[in-house]
Amino acid sequence: MSTYTLTPQFTRDFQALEPDMSPADLEIFDALLAAIIRNPQAVQRVQSFYDPQHPSWLCRSGPFVIHYAFDSQADEVTFINVFRRR
Repeated sequence: MSTYTLTPQFTRDFQALEPDMSPADLEIFDALLAAIIRNPQAVQRVQSFYDPQHPSWLCRSGPFVIHYAFDSQADEVTFINVFRRR
């Protein structure tokens, strides 16, 4: 299990999405976060190529896509952004 941090942008993204989330949405979102924290290299992910010097990944479940980075040396996940498909 990795440690994790949230960027200010991730927090703002979540705060914007939260009011419209159903209980089922919250379950999907929580399960996705937990899966990434549990094993950030094992989840179904796609490299984002946002910054080639600092690799980051996109992972999707249900209507949510989470953009995160993983530092294997520190065993730390940084949650960068969250998006919701409309």
